[in-house]
Amino acid sequence: MATTLQPGALTPSQTQQTGSKKAVSLIDNLLTKPTLPTGTTITPQVQNVQSNELLSTPGVTGTVAAQTTAAAAPTATGATGAATTAVGQVTPATAGQVTPATIGTAAQMTAATGSLTNPMQAATQSLANIDKRATVQGQLESISSDIQQSLQQGTPLPAFARGAAEAAKATMQARGLGSSTMLAEALAEGILQSSVPIAQADANTYKQVIFQNLANNQQAAVVNAQSYLQMDMANLSNNQQANLQNLQTRQQVLLTDNAARNAALQFNATSQNQVNQFYSNLNTNIQEQNAKRNDVMNQFNAAELNKVSALNAKNATAIADANAQRNAAISQFNATLNDQRQRFNVENQRVIDQSNVTWRRQINTANTAAVNAANQTNAENLLNLSNYALSALWQQWRDEASWVNTSSENENNRNHNLAIAALERTTSLDIQNNAQKSALYGMLGQFGMSVFSKYSDLRLKFDVQFKGISNMGVNIYSFKYIGSGDVYQGVVAQEVPWATTKDKDGYLMVDYSKVDVEFKKLN
Repeated sequence: MATTLQPGALTPSQTQQTGSKKAVSLIDNLLTKPTLPTGTTITPQVQNVQSNELLSTPGVTGTVAAQTTAAAAPTATGATGAATTAVGQVTPATAGQVTPATIGTAAQMTAATGSLTNPMQAATQSLANIDKRATVQGQLESISSDIQQSLQQGTPLPAFARGAAEAAKATMQARGLGSSTMLAEALAEGILQSSVPIAQADANTYKQVIFQNLANNQQAAVVNAQSYLQMDMANLSNNQQANLQNLQTRQQVLLTDNAARNAALQFNATSQNQVNQFYSNLNTNIQEQNAKRNDVMNQFNAAELNKVSALNAKNATAIADANAQRNAAISQFNATLNDQRQRFNVENQRVIDQSNVTWRRQINTANTAAVNAANQTNAENLLNLSNYALSALWQQWRDEASWVNTSSENENNRNHNLAIAALERTTSLDIQNNAQKSALYGMLGQFGMSVFSKYSDLRLKFDVQFKGISNMGVNIYSFKYIGSGDVYQGVVAQEVPWATTKDKDGYLMVDYSKVDVEFKKLN
């Protein structure tokens, strides 16, 4: 290393007196106005916030809104009564003609008596003999038997139970319970809940059929009793009339043939009128009965159709409400899942950004410290050079004074002394540089391959790049260690706390046997 003397050093061409005057003048200036040489003052490098050192990860935006579907309730349409066929009109029979009889022996009249041919019996239904199909319990037993038979034979479940079974399976799988013992209980409960309305509807249908059959039997018994009563009354009236007619005929026997003929004609007219009156009354009664029966049947049919329409509307409304609630639950679940996913991604991004910001801040701090250390070292070196120059100048003054006082010194001795001083300074600088290099190499040696394999603290790394994710879900990075230009592959200690330990200085070390990522050198 070459050494250059500072201005003010010994110039052999100058006289001793001139040099002494310059030395005295320089000493006076330094004593009265002390100043530092140019470049020996330290201007520290102030640390400022650099780009990408501030965390700006956005948070979760948006709100969770569940989609709801309004169920439209259908309206029940009133039914019209069914038309009935009226009983045909009875054709009046022609009244029989009575031939006048001749006088004969008169017989005594015997009053006609009648009896009830077929008395009416009320239709009844015994509770002990009621059909099980008309009860909810009997219907549930039948439905349970069908479901059990399907499960034993491996055939598909009945159509009404498939929806409930699939819904129960989907709900349990969504909760992560698809393989648990609670699935069977959820299936049984769902099938039972879906079976109860069907059992109730079927039981009501059978009950209505039984009641209708009982009403039909009662109505048939009433009609039959009325028919037999009318027939018995007609037969009694006919017998009584025949007896009366026979009596009158026998009485006319006592009259002459003309009187008997006139009486017979009068009786025939009276009989014809009675027959006509009888059939007129019969037709009137039949028409009234047909009208009443038609009205009752129309009212019954309209009521039954209205019941069926109302039940269908109720069932449709219940199904629409159930579908709307299920859609709302599914929408709410999906919205919640999306919100959780967004929060998970934002949190992971925030952790990565925080790690990157921390690394950038550490690099900035280290760079600032290095610049300030370099400035300090340069200032110290310049100051040392200035001090050395001053010492050399003092040496020059001493040499000049000695040359003045002792004429034995010559220019060669002075040059020799200057050369020795320069050699001493060069040697001192070389020693200082070698010490600094040894300290730097020692620091770098502390982070060799064997140590790097343990230290994975983010604070010791730079140029960190994401490479992928292992089977355990651990992030894989490529990076360089501070003080080294080699590229390594491994993990970040802050992301695998279960596999890390701290050294005495607080830096994190990773036990790579506890993760499925291999630490290796890439270049």
